[in-house]
Amino acid sequence: MVSDLAALAAALSIAVSNIIASSAVRHLGPVVFNAIRLAAALVTVLITVTLRGHWASPSIVQLLMLAGSSLLGVVVADSCFYAALARLGPRLTSVVYASWAGFAAMLGYLLLGETLSVIKIGGIGCIMAGVCVAIIFRQPGAIADETHGSLRTGLLFGLASALFAAAAVLIARPVMAMGLDPALATSIRAAIGLVALLILSAMPAVRSASQANASVVIRSALSGVLGMGVGMTLVLFALTSRPVGIVSSLSSTTPVMILPLLWWSTGLRPSAAAWFGAVLAVVGIAAITSGF
Repeated sequence: MVSDLAALAAALSIAVSNIIASSAVRHLGPVVFNAIRLAAALVTVLITVTLRGHWASPSIVQLLMLAGSSLLGVVVADSCFYAALARLGPRLTSVVYASWAGFAAMLGYLLLGETLSVIKIGGIGCIMAGVCVAIIFRQPGAIADETHGSLRTGLLFGLASALFAAAAVLIARPVMAMGLDPALATSIRAAIGLVALLILSAMPAVRSASQANASVVIRSALSGVLGMGVGMTLVLFALTSRPVGIVSSLSSTTPVMILPLLWWSTGLRPSAAAWFGAVLAVVGIAAITSGF
C-alpha cells in the first residue's frame, strides 16, 4: 500500500514539475532550462545515492551505454519535451509524451525480439487513441494551456521526445540488468547529460534570448528537483516491494494527475475529452507494462 502511494506520488510530483516548468522553459528556451533543471536534479539524486550508500564503480561498457542513453534521453529527448511543453502546455504535452511506452514496446519488438501480446498491441492503440482525442478535441481556452506558436511543431517535438526517450530506455536496460544501482545509474546519466547541455547552452544558436532572473531559475530548479529528484526517489522506493509493471503503471498516471492540478490552479474545469484522452493514455500504459 505504501509503495503504491509512493508511485502515485511520483506521478503527482512530475505533474507539478511540468506545470512549474511551462513558463520557465518559454523564458529560457529548452536547452538552458534543461541544464538548470538537470543540475538541481543531479544534486538531489547524489544525495539519495549517498544516503542509500550504494556507491559502486561501473565498468567501461556500462559507462559507455549510460552515456549513449544520457545523450539520447537527457539531452535530446528532454530538450524536445520541454520544447513541446513551451508550445503545447502541460496537459497536451503529457498526453503526447505518453506515446513513449508504445514506442518502447515497438522498438523492443523490432530490435530486441521482444514479443507483443494482443494486450500490449491494444495498449499501444489506447495510447495513440488518447493522443488523438487530446489533439482533435482539445479545448485550450477551457483549461488555459493554449498553444504558443505552431501546433504542428509542438506535436513533432513531443513525438520526438517520446521516441528518443524510448530508445534511451532500451540502451540503458542491459546496464540495469547487470545489477547497477538505479539511483547511481540516474546520477551518472544526469552528470553526463549536464556536461553536454552546458556545452550546448553556450552556443549562440541555442542560447537563451532572455536573461534569467531569480524567479525563473528557482522555478527551473524546483521543476528538476520535483520531476527527477523526488519523482525518481519515490519510484525507486516503490520498486523495493512492488513489481515493475505496477509501479510503472501507477507512476505513469501524470496525464490524469495534471488535469485536476490545472483545474485547481486556473479555476477552469477540463473538458470531458481531456479526461477521456488522458485516461485512454494511462490505460494503454498499464496494458503495455502488464505481464500479459
